[in-house]
Amino acid sequence: MPSEPMPRTRFVWHLFFGWCTLLAAVIVACFWQASVRLAELADDAQLRRSIAVAEAVASRLPERIGGDAAGSVETIVADLARSSGMQIDLFDGEARPVLPAGRPASQGSGDERLLQEARQGRVARSSRYDAATGRRVLAIVMPSGTPGRPKAIVRVTTDSLESDRSLGREQRQMLAGFVAIALAAAWGGYLVAKRCSQSVETLAGVAGRLAAGDFDTTVPAAELAELAEVAEALEAMRQQLVERGLTIGRQGSQQEAVLGSMVEGVLAIDARQRIVSINRAAADLLGLDPAKAVRRPLQEVVRNPDLRRFALRAIDCREPIEDDLLLRGPRDRTILVRGTALADSRGADGGAVIVLNDVTHFRQLENIRRDFVANVSHELKTPIASIKGFVETLLDGAVDDPGDARRFLGIVARQAERLEAIIEDLLALSRIEQTEGAGNLPLEEAEVRAVIEAAVSDCSPRAVEKSIRLEVACEQGLVVPMNPPLVEQAIINLVDNAIKYSEPERLVWISAQHGTAEEGDEQPCAVIAVADQGCGIAEEHLPRIFERFYRVDKARSRKEGGTGLGLSIVKHIVQAHGGAVSVESEPGVGTTFRLFLPMAAESAAIGSS
Repeated sequence: MPSEPMPRTRFVWHLFFGWCTLLAAVIVACFWQASVRLAELADDAQLRRSIAVAEAVASRLPERIGGDAAGSVETIVADLARSSGMQIDLFDGEARPVLPAGRPASQGSGDERLLQEARQGRVARSSRYDAATGRRVLAIVMPSGTPGRPKAIVRVTTDSLESDRSLGREQRQMLAGFVAIALAAAWGGYLVAKRCSQSVETLAGVAGRLAAGDFDTTVPAAELAELAEVAEALEAMRQQLVERGLTIGRQGSQQEAVLGSMVEGVLAIDARQRIVSINRAAADLLGLDPAKAVRRPLQEVVRNPDLRRFALRAIDCREPIEDDLLLRGPRDRTILVRGTALADSRGADGGAVIVLNDVTHFRQLENIRRDFVANVSHELKTPIASIKGFVETLLDGAVDDPGDARRFLGIVARQAERLEAIIEDLLALSRIEQTEGAGNLPLEEAEVRAVIEAAVSDCSPRAVEKSIRLEVACEQGLVVPMNPPLVEQAIINLVDNAIKYSEPERLVWISAQHGTAEEGDEQPCAVIAVADQGCGIAEEHLPRIFERFYRVDKARSRKEGGTGLGLSIVKHIVQAHGGAVSVESEPGVGTTFRLFLPMAAESAAIGSS
């Protein structure tokens, strides 16, 4: 489990608490030192007063302290004891008590030691604590007279009550002063810490705004040298971020423009299969909204299981992979997908980039090419095999029989004519395609009705043979820029097909009118329609009937003598004019072909009027 973050304290309180700790330590040390010194001074003052009293007593003592002088000595001692507030004891040279009379010579080993030192001519002192009174007692013993043979010894004793009271008052006053100084110093330290922390907080705020992407913020100057270095570093970082942001922005715009202009779909996912980026082409292929798909798992937005499995393989594989997928929908599409794994800065799996390319049209072209090769081979093979077979029959002796020879030669002639028709149609189709690709088809303003009537006139004999009526309905004055022979050939092919696949006593309509190629299209067109009451075409054949050699009913088509190229020629003739062709059919009801030929602006205006 991750460790809990330590509690954070603001910089101002760090400085303030540090200053207060240092200040408290200094105040305590100073107060302790001052208290000790005051106590020493108080002791020294008390000692000097006691010595002064002892000296005063010693100086006023007579040569003899006994006998007749005892009364005067007692008076002197009493006066000094009363004036000084101390206790004065007087001893003779042998340390025997004189005043007060009857007191023992010593009150302990300490006093005996002091008296012995005084007999040797030295001033002695002692300090002890009296547990009975709770006071500290100070004693001074001073000899009077010749050193070594004193005439008297004076002992002055006093307690520390008054001295301690005075010392306590001084200490309290000193403590109050220290506390006042400490408070003032603490307030001053807080102001200094606050001022220092304001600069730090300002720089922290600038850093936060830079981290949030606000690169227009200004980095303020700092008074402290260290903070000034931080401010300079932040300013340098801001400039670098601005420059990098501009660079990344340009790269992002360029990348977006490149991805948006690509016809291939590009899909980027991370290691957890979340969509990182998707361009418009990929979104259109997969039926997604790019804004809603980003940052969502691929499994949520893409329903195709093959693509999801491919994404997993792309993430795991170190080498690029590719495959063909089928996307189901209103129109099934074949997608060529290529996947490349991505690695992050540490070399771990970072996701994958998947490129989707719609190859439906190319696959259809490949199928058409294969079918064309197979169909043209079959179409050519059939008459060639028939010709070869009958020629071999003739060579084997049938030529000697005039009846068989004539019949066989007739069959050979028909098959040769069929070969010639196929080759002529192929050559015509090739010429039309070359003209269509070069865009140099010679056009002239021609009336559509005249072209239709010429085509009907050409087809009338075949219609009469099957008792099929041809009816024409065409708007007057409908003029289109066209190549009349080619358009006539296209109409002939459509009418000829209508006659071939219609039962006798049926009707074929040929009409022309002003219109448009698609609903909502503003480009005016002449719409030429050829409708029949024939057997019709099943829906699955409609997308391919304009392919070369594609036959709906192969046996019937060959029986009718068709080459399988008529509708393909129609399609390319119309496309060479910049138009389009469409077909509608219902089995058992009939078929309608429509040619959409673009009109010039002047012709369109005349036609619409």
